[in-house]
Amino acid sequence: MKKSILKLSSILVVMLAFAFNATAQTFEGTIEFKKMTPTDTTNYVYYVKGDQVRIDEIGSKSRKVEGTFLVDMQGKTMKSLNHERKLYMDQPTPAAPVVKGTCNVKKGQNVKNLQGYKCQEYIVTNAEEGVTITYWVADGKFSFFEKLLRQLNRKDKSSVYFLKITEVKNGFPMLSVQTDAGGKETVKLEVTKITKKDIDPTMFDTPKGYNKFEK
Repeated sequence: MKKSILKLSSILVVMLAFAFNATAQTFEGTIEFKKMTPTDTTNYVYYVKGDQVRIDEIGSKSRKVEGTFLVDMQGKTMKSLNHERKLYMDQPTPAAPVVKGTCNVKKGQNVKNLQGYKCQEYIVTNAEEGVTITYWVADGKFSFFEKLLRQLNRKDKSSVYFLKITEVKNGFPMLSVQTDAGGKETVKLEVTKITKKDIDPTMFDTPKGYNKFEK
């Protein structure tokens, strides 16, 4: 009986150590990035804490937070905030985007060090849509990102094609470059700063004084 208890205790210690280690390796902090097209550049900041993500859009001229999206991946809820009018609105998860043709995924031979992370090259090509996206992916610590993309269900190709890279688990693209059928660059997403730190839980709350917008 004593041996059984000791054995069970040892198993519990190993399980708790594994759970702690998995938690410790999960990213918490901020990720700043920019989206560049031939006509515009938009800056964003992700605040990540467990299953909650806050996405701030920074105005290119004002340099201020002009819009915010609050995502609770455990509760499956989303809210958008309008800071100028002090309004918030519940956002349902949209239908998954439809992809025409087939996305072919190829693991490249190149590796880059971006923002202190070793990033593997992946190339996703869809001949029917005339799009190729090259990603540089940091692997292993960003468990929130795939869940976030599946809840947002964005229609932009950078989000849709990334989910086709099934080989990557808990990855995050530090850089992605989208080109058209002629090889011309159309969209570039680039992380400009990544900071590991504790995020205040109130960052994911609806600010006091904000009213619900009713359609």
